[in-house]
Amino acid sequence: MDNVQKFGKDVAVPKSPESEGSRLITLKEIEQEHGVSRSSLHTYRRSASFPQPVSVEGSTKIQYDAREVAAWFEAHPPSQGKRTDLAPRDEGAAVPQTEQTSRSQVGKPDYLTDEQWTGLAFSIIEGVGKGLHAAGLRVEWAASLGPLALEAVRPRLDELVESEVSDG
Repeated sequence: MDNVQKFGKDVAVPKSPESEGSRLITLKEIEQEHGVSRSSLHTYRRSASFPQPVSVEGSTKIQYDAREVAAWFEAHPPSQGKRTDLAPRDEGAAVPQTEQTSRSQVGKPDYLTDEQWTGLAFSIIEGVGKGLHAAGLRVEWAASLGPLALEAVRPRLDELVESEVSDG
């Protein structure tokens, strides 16, 4: 019972974390001090590595130890700027061919419509992103790993469709 102040013989009251030298910080203060949006902060909070909130008796505010939060952001700096893993919005614009995009582009099979192929491709890339997130890795890597997963899926998809046709 290190964290307890004694008041008389039979009354014990938990010490305030602030009385032990640590500063408590609210979600709003985390956003402001570390320059992150509310939605990003909620994503970080779902991470197993993010510090746990400190409960303060008599308060309903979610608060964190400021030193733990600062240390977490030091180890996991937020990336700034627009997402680069999204397709360009101007669908009529030409996309420059880089070594990576030309190497990892997979052609649409003839047996699928454009809509089916696009849906499948986006679902695979989204699944890679979810897997990366679940593993605690950078979700941005899905832009690079997703097309590789699609390359791996395409030959097996061709085999499955071929076996359906020959069986049917």
